[in-house]
Amino acid sequence: MINYSKCKIKIASQGQSLIELAILLPLLLMLVFGVIDYARAIQFNNILVAMSREGANLASRTSALPQDIIRALNVTADPLVMNTRGRIFITRIIGKKVVPTCVDAPPTFCTTFANVEAQTRAVSGAAALTSKVWSCAAGWNGSGNCTFVPANASAVIPMTLSDGEEVFAVETLYDYNVIVNYVMQTGPKLYSLTVL
Repeated sequence: MINYSKCKIKIASQGQSLIELAILLPLLLMLVFGVIDYARAIQFNNILVAMSREGANLASRTSALPQDIIRALNVTADPLVMNTRGRIFITRIIGKKVVPTCVDAPPTFCTTFANVEAQTRAVSGAAALTSKVWSCAAGWNGSGNCTFVPANASAVIPMTLSDGEEVFAVETLYDYNVIVNYVMQTGPKLYSLTVL
């Protein structure tokens, strides 16, 4: 004898797993794309950190022009699109005494500040991305150099310089574009600073 109640249950439950999949698939895809987005953002940030370190190394140890260093860094930036979504700044900073006539007499030392001598930025790049070390208010010439740096221009760097000490601050910035904006509404502005 055939049990018709089992057949009815089988027929009634056909397609149920397909409906469950249709309901859960968008949620699962959103989670997968969110994880991929975060992984890409971490990868892009690691690339920016490496670029700023290498740029500071080249700026402080070679006699290459800052714009040549920026071009070399942009070539190595793959998969980042630095020409449209990123920007690099190289700032030359020298430690200067606040009071020029002050004489260091241990255990007290003269107060110094980080004086900006020159700043260069990538000629092409995202215009909305600005330097956090020092902003050139006078504008930029065609070769990416700040047209006028005031004598008392002070840089914001995470260290104190001795009088006459020269360093280069290399900033790499990137406007990250998210794949799916359900997880992150807007892409983060990635940033790296190396002072050497």
